[in-house]
Amino acid sequence: MAPLLEEEENYVRLALLLKGVSPRAVRTYFDREFPPTHLPSTLNTNYNTLYDLKLKRVLNQAQWNLLFPRNGVPVSIIFDVIGVLDYITFDVISVLDSITFDLIGVPVSTTFDVTLMICLIRNLKSVTQPINGFDRLPPSLETTPEADIARIKWYRNILAHHDSNNMATADFNTAWSSISIAVRRLGGHAMNQECQELKVKILDQSNQEIMLEIKRSQEKIKELRQTVDILGTEHTEVTGNLRKLQDSHSNLQTEHSEVTKNLRKLQDSHSTLQTKHTEVTGNLWKLQDSHSTLKREHMEVTELLKDPIPWNIRGILYLY
Repeated sequence: MAPLLEEEENYVRLALLLKGVSPRAVRTYFDREFPPTHLPSTLNTNYNTLYDLKLKRVLNQAQWNLLFPRNGVPVSIIFDVIGVLDYITFDVISVLDSITFDLIGVPVSTTFDVTLMICLIRNLKSVTQPINGFDRLPPSLETTPEADIARIKWYRNILAHHDSNNMATADFNTAWSSISIAVRRLGGHAMNQECQELKVKILDQSNQEIMLEIKRSQEKIKELRQTVDILGTEHTEVTGNLRKLQDSHSNLQTEHSEVTKNLRKLQDSHSTLQTKHTEVTGNLWKLQDSHSTLKREHMEVTELLKDPIPWNIRGILYLY
């Protein structure tokens, strides 16, 4: 296997620093703020706050399972982009092909990655916010523990979104200096010594395998991002269609309401017409009865006109 180029070595060394050493430095600070013996009770006390973060999607389901293991056993462990557990201490000349560990029934910080620890520090402790917040790179003169944590978080994000598997030496030196100083302040002299050794240690074939693993992980990450983008596009389309359906449903409801109103008006009008028709029919029958009466009377008058002197009167006149 061909040796790594300098810029490839830079990338590998920085990845090992950010994924192997710096998380333990952050955990050292985290364990001071959240003593391990009190961590479960602290999380339980702040359950409502944490659940609210879950509802807001600040915490995902995997992180939630680490904070509150189901059935007393953690059901997921957070892995970093190179496939090595954040909390494992490892030598750069060896790669752990398999890891065995005891599953315990309570949350422990060794299963938390940097993102989760920072989330808990930000939301459960009254800490001093870095000048630029936890999501931006602090100025070099800011040396508080919170600022050092923000530095490590910043460079982890830079590495995670790095498009290639190499890094210019100038950029590497700037990042290494900032991160290693933060590690020393958070984790102490021993971790600082690890940083110094890691920077100059010869990277052999095992480390080239790490490089290949990083490449494979990057490809997987790109595929996942593409999948996320596709899902995001599909979600947008589905959301748009749902809104159209909702608008259509709303329009149909409005139209249905109008049709119902018009139907009621027609029913009222029909009822009124029926009442009027009944009245007209009644009046018509009265007119017909009146007409029959008038017709009969007319016939009687006509008969009288034909013979103006009735026969009974005519007989009386004749006797006289």
